[in-house]
Amino acid sequence: MEMLRVGLVVLVICGTICAALTWKFAHRFAAVLKGTAVEGRCVRAYTSVDSDGERSVHHVYGFTTEAGQYVEFEEDALLMEEGQAVTVRYLPRSPVRSATVMGRGGAWSPVIRHLLGISVSGMFTLLGLFLVWLS
Repeated sequence: MEMLRVGLVVLVICGTICAALTWKFAHRFAAVLKGTAVEGRCVRAYTSVDSDGERSVHHVYGFTTEAGQYVEFEEDALLMEEGQAVTVRYLPRSPVRSATVMGRGGAWSPVIRHLLGISVSGMFTLLGLFLVWLS
């Protein structure tokens, strides 16, 4: 009975994380494949420190859509400096949610980060499913 509870908790939590990461990645990857490409800039790079003292570097990008709307979004990319020009891709129907620097002229590290997160959470989701099946 305990294995069933643990399996269900792992399945629900990791499955939700995996689904959210997959949805976000699919939306941004659609922008890479069929979105509008415009020039943008890394407008801000800052560091945050969590409660364990670990530092994280964050990047904020800004661009203007073809409709004239200025949009800023956060997406982490390795080796990006403040003020650096990048190619931003977005879907015109939802530029805020789909904007990304993934791809040519931008960065590939967000792709790797997304796929790693999906893989790890997917493996734990399968582990939860396996524990439920065993019980």
